[in-house]
Amino acid sequence: MKSTINREFPSATIGMIDANGVDLTSRSKGVTVDLYCHDGIPVCAEVYDTKTGGNNHHAEIGLIVEDGELVDYDGVFDLPKEVLSMCQELGIKNGLGV
Repeated sequence: MKSTINREFPSATIGMIDANGVDLTSRSKGVTVDLYCHDGIPVCAEVYDTKTGGNNHHAEIGLIVEDGELVDYDGVFDLPKEVLSMCQELGIKNGLGV
């Protein structure tokens, strides 16, 4: 069964950062995460600025879960901590070493 969990993080910020950690855009305060699950396992997440509904900042992140453990992700350089915490609330273990 497919399901979506939607959560807002009003004090979190979002922006574009290069591989050296340099901000490429100004940061937006207020982040929304849509976590898409299949049979209770997160498979992807959309992360976007709440104020514009993603018009300023938007990312789609693929999540790879094996045996109840998040082992990899794709689409962003660093996995947002908000996505990781939502996965952990579903009982998914952090296998990323972070």
